[in-house]
Amino acid sequence: MSASDINTLQAEVGVTKVTKAEQFNIDIWDVPAGNVEEIISAYADDPRVEYIEPDYEITVDDVEKTSPTQENLGVITPQTTTPNDPSYPLLWGLNNTGQSGGTPDADIDAPEAWDIQTGNPNQVIGVIDTGVDYNHPDLVGNIWTNPGEIAGDGIDNDSNGYIDDVRGWDFAYNDNDPMDVRSHGTHVAGTIAGKGNNGVGVTGVAWNAKIMPLKFLNDSGSGDTSNAILALNYATAKGVKLTNNSWGGGGYSQGLYDAINTAGQQGALFIAAAGNETNNNDITPAYPASYNLPNIISVASTDHNDALSSFSNYGLTSVDLGAPGSNIYSTTPGGNYGYKSGTSMASPHVTGGAALVWSQHPTWTAQQVKNQLLQTTDPKPALTGTTVSGGRLNINNALGGSTPPPPPPPPPPPPLVPNDNFVQRIVLSGLPVSTTGT
Repeated sequence: MSASDINTLQAEVGVTKVTKAEQFNIDIWDVPAGNVEEIISAYADDPRVEYIEPDYEITVDDVEKTSPTQENLGVITPQTTTPNDPSYPLLWGLNNTGQSGGTPDADIDAPEAWDIQTGNPNQVIGVIDTGVDYNHPDLVGNIWTNPGEIAGDGIDNDSNGYIDDVRGWDFAYNDNDPMDVRSHGTHVAGTIAGKGNNGVGVTGVAWNAKIMPLKFLNDSGSGDTSNAILALNYATAKGVKLTNNSWGGGGYSQGLYDAINTAGQQGALFIAAAGNETNNNDITPAYPASYNLPNIISVASTDHNDALSSFSNYGLTSVDLGAPGSNIYSTTPGGNYGYKSGTSMASPHVTGGAALVWSQHPTWTAQQVKNQLLQTTDPKPALTGTTVSGGRLNINNALGGSTPPPPPPPPPPPPLVPNDNFVQRIVLSGLPVSTTGT
């Protein structure tokens, strides 16, 4: 359509505001309140319109919070790379020693993986969520800053349509301050890339990767599909190859599908939480995780015994793999820490893992990174028949590492020699015991 034809159509519809997601060639039109269903009905079959749909509401995808002090620190035996972050022993998903009452080694083998790779500081990860506490002492060193923008000068220096977007953007309130109030996005960011080995708090999976805060969920934890599209558009325009998406809701959106697909065509992975309704996503899709696109990785949640979390969605063809998501300890706003549960907490383990794989293999495509993560999981009965891979994330395997070998067996006993010397007699003590001689 020509620009004049589009203007004519907008006038017919009664559009009051137009927002563009240039990377995806998508328009978001505001219309007078109360007219949405009427307009969709009138224009759904109009030959000038490819598709027209409502702007669905989206929500965060966590299920519960627990006390930040209820688990025992446990004991970590430094057999591999162990960071000096004081709360690292609480992170059973990274290294499970049974410290939370779970099964030892029901984890992603992070310390073994860190022997190989701790993350490239040039790897940027878009956290599309409720924002991020970019001043948190465990995150401040890993927050992305926009190299094309001059802070506080009131000018759009990089000409991307956003003024003073020094550290991402707040699409929920349309300003340059993506600070997190809800705590969800900060918790997610800490699992992905909390600064590792800095002697403070926790560590993320990718110690050195950069977090780009993209706030589209408001301070109550809800937002619009259109703002999710704009957040993904921002990340794609900046060349971000990896986004974490711990949110869901609304019906099928052709606009969001097209946005994720276009990001994939530009080489980006979209890591998504599978949802927390104990739902089979093969039968009842949960979006955005259920869009059938090759650049999406849909993540279920597992607990500290490698069982599928009680709340987690699943799907043999629609959910790719499991990752730790029950009672996960991470960063929260104001320099604090706490526990959350949900597929929202499982997804960032995979996002951090993808960052490590991409750091190790910077020339790989998104499909190669996805394949590597899915083909190197630890097979688990709870995930067999309920996920594509049938396994739980193992970052050490994905990086090409191997399971530490068991200790060598003791040396064989010396050969038996007949002994008739009663001065050097064999003394039998206790049961059962045996000896051989002449």
